[in-house]
Amino acid sequence: MTARPRAHRRLQSAERRPAIDFVPHRPPMLCIDTVAEETADSVVCHAAVRADWALLDGGVLRPLALIELVAQACAVYVGVKASREGKPPQVGMLVGCREAEFLTDGVAIGDELTIAVHRVFGQVQVAAFTGAVSRAGAVIARVHLSVVSADVALAGFALESEP
Repeated sequence: MTARPRAHRRLQSAERRPAIDFVPHRPPMLCIDTVAEETADSVVCHAAVRADWALLDGGVLRPLALIELVAQACAVYVGVKASREGKPPQVGMLVGCREAEFLTDGVAIGDELTIAVHRVFGQVQVAAFTGAVSRAGAVIARVHLSVVSADVALAGFALESEP
């Protein structure tokens, strides 16, 4: 038996959807601009580094901040899945960064970035993702993240707090 290929949907420029439709983030903290591709296990997003980003340090986006871009792309992935089910965007929490590799010293205002994330395992409530950030076709960061929905995290906190 051969495996069926996974449905892959590359959106045309006119079809690209604003990331703000899928996440609870708002500017200046929201960095992702659009959703360009989506599959059952992944999304590809685009972002243009703007001077109003809260993550800038002296007018430069430092490599460590690329973890946040990958985390926001994970949030977009979860938001796209929720949208398909008629649900609103969900608040999530980054609970771990298992591995990160940075191949740049920084990113300048005006740079165009592509952020791709792939769900490795888990469900919408708790999941692990791999992510890559690219600039001009070259990968500048690779990140492995674990995320959890805020509802799950708060439920666990409430259980720990009970006597």
